[in-house]
Parts: sequence; structure tokens; C-alpha cells
Amino acid sequence: MSTFAIFRYLPGSAPYRQEYQIETTPDEMVLTVLNRLRETHDPSLAFRSSCRSAVCGSCDMMINDRPRLACQTRLRELPGEVVSLAPLTGLKVLKDLVVEMEPFWENFKKIMPWLEEKRNSETMFINNEVSDLQESICACILCAACYAACPEAGVERSYLGPHALMEGYRFLCDPRDSAAERRLEVLAGAEGAWGCNGAFACINACPWKVSPIKYVAKIRTGAAKVRLGMMKAEDCRKCKRKGGD
Repeated sequence: MSTFAIFRYLPGSAPYRQEYQIETTPDEMVLTVLNRLRETHDPSLAFRSSCRSAVCGSCDMMINDRPRLACQTRLRELPGEVVSLAPLTGLKVLKDLVVEMEPFWENFKKIMPWLEEKRNSETMFINNEVSDLQESICACILCAACYAACPEAGVERSYLGPHALMEGYRFLCDPRDSAAERRLEVLAGAEGAWGCNGAFACINACPWKVSPIKYVAKIRTGAAKVRLGMMKAEDCRKCKRKGGD
């Protein structure tokens, strides 16, 4: 028998914490128990989930005060007698464990998450180093765990957040991209890489062990060299061995 203490909230009423007693096994995932709670105890309980494979990121929530994927967290990994569940911090609560993700996605859009391909007659390729770097960034599932863990994102709404900065660097380091100057202006602005306070909370929060702060350091290195006239914005990809590797 396990005790789940779950944050409950309905718009127009005060939030509260509700406890449920339910039979569980140590190897069960938190999401499995949540689904069973909704089926057998309380059909009004609201939370998001989809793939159950740690790929979609929709079941991210605060589990024992840490952002985690409910589909990836086994009960035996959680110390204590009570499993505490709450919505992600730093985002508006819509109902129970469901948060408004619009600010997260709006910040993501600001970094122009698409490739603006250079128009020339030559076929362009990326080398293995850049390809490997981009592949590591692509492991990010945009679950907002790093965003919820980041103290700066929780205080300063205009701060892009670890997810946006990391994904922005993915395009900044691509030699095929023609928008390096515009992209760097956003990524290296006061609301971008220089807004990071270096708390390193994003590293431990990521379910796929991606390190957003490493790419924040790369953006800072590239931006500093551009401003000092040491390189052009389009050459920021050459900082791939600097500031965090």
C-alpha cells in the first residue's frame, strides 16, 4: 500500500493537497499508478500523458519536489513513505497536475527553430563533429523539466530558458544556416545566454541527461568573439570545442 499526496486545483477555488491510499508494487511507474488512481479512485484527477515511453515529455511533473517523467519514474526510486506529486514549477496551473505550456513554447519560437538554408549552387554538408553535436541536442524531448528546474526561468518570464538556448545553438552551429547573425542576436541577448545564472539545475533535471548549460557557454563564447571582432556570427560553430566540453 502506497500513499500519494497530489496537488489538486480547480480554477476559481483554492489549491489543496489530497492523499490517496492505493495498492502498488515497487517496480510500477508513477504514471501507471496515476492512471489506476483515476480509473478506480477519482475520475476528476487531471494530468497529461501520451507515449508512456519517455519520448513525448507530456507527463513531466514535480515528483517528490523534482521535475521527472511519470512514465520513467519507478516507485522504488522514490525515498520516503509518501509520493508527492505537483505541477511543474514556473508555469501557470490549469488544473491539478496540468500546466499552461504556452510561455515555454513562445520562448522556443523566439530562437527561430528552423533552418534557413543558404542559397547557393553548391551542395553543403556538415562534418561528423557538428553532426554528433546536433544529434546530442536532438535527444531533448522538450518536456520542460529543465525549464521547471531553472531558477531564472521561474523568476524572469522573458528569459528564453535552457531548452530554447540549447535548441538555438543547434541551428547556430550549422554551416548550412544563413540566419546566424539574427539568431545570435536573440540567443546572446539579455534574455538569452547572458541571463543564465549558472545554477546548473537543468543538468540534473533532464531525463535524457542532455546538458543545456554546456550550450549556453558555447553561445557566450561565440558572442564574445563576435563582439570583439574575432569572428563572424556564422563562424560560431567553430566554438564547438570551447566553453563546456
